Amino acid sequence: MLPRLHRPIPGTKGESIVRFDLPDRPRPVPSSSTRQPRKPETRLLTVRNENGVFRARFNDRALRSIDTHKLRAEIAALHTPGNPPAIILSLRNLDSLASGSLGALAQLTADLEQIGGVLVLYAIPREIAKVIKKTKLDRIINTARDRSAARKKAAGLRERQAADSKRHYAA
Repeated sequence: MLPRLHRPIPGTKGESIVRFDLPDRPRPVPSSSTRQPRKPETRLLTVRNENGVFRARFNDRALRSIDTHKLRAEIAALHTPGNPPAIILSLRNLDSLASGSLGALAQLTADLEQIGGVLVLYAIPREIAKVIKKTKLDRIINTARDRSAARKKAAGLRERQAADSKRHYAA
């Protein structure tokens, strides 16, 4: 119930005085059947945790340079201290990828490796794969053909990082 608006109080000299009558009872909470529809998805990624490996996919068909900060924030949110994330990211839904976004993916890979995490891209559209190869970003960005290959690669990279860190601390 909305507040009722009364007309200006008579007898005032040219002043507009407005009075609101507020209801005495709190407004009822709408039931699930009368609730407004959900807002559209505003996150870049949909993420699922599958046995300690985060499987992510893009919600939109394009990754623009303007989205790179948001992408970094969503990936950073997956990190918990003492447990660096292993992330496999599907590019299947992407039709276009801005060049700045490629750089951001390379930087994300490097940043995750510094903290012991892993990022593997998979299901990469042919045109995007060509660009990654031509720019030699395939030396930095970990890629795989499909989800199972990406999962295996992520596990292998994690094991290699664990062995490297043991050697580093033993020396």
